[in-house]
Amino acid sequence: MIQAPEKVYYSIKEVSEMLDVPMPTLRFWEHAVKQLKPRVNSGRTRMYSKEDIDLIRKLIYLRSQNVPVKDWSTRISQDNRNLDRKAAARENLLLIREELIALRSLL
Repeated sequence: MIQAPEKVYYSIKEVSEMLDVPMPTLRFWEHAVKQLKPRVNSGRTRMYSKEDIDLIRKLIYLRSQNVPVKDWSTRISQDNRNLDRKAAARENLLLIREELIALRSLL
């Protein structure tokens, strides 16, 4: 896989070449995975964000693990919920740390 040049949006052709995934496969994945929704410009060209590209990398991984396509949306949703939980836990730990530092300064 080629490293993405720094841009805001990438055409379907650029993504296809970057990730070595055929353009028809990317189009199919859009229909199979509800989370994959690239923008479409006035010329009807699909434009993928960095987040879309990260999601496609996850799809490539799921395919390599022989996860059925019909299960991809569910797996992505579960992963996102787990990330949200981790972020919330991290935030709580930071707040607790700040409180502990404040209490320590009182001693």
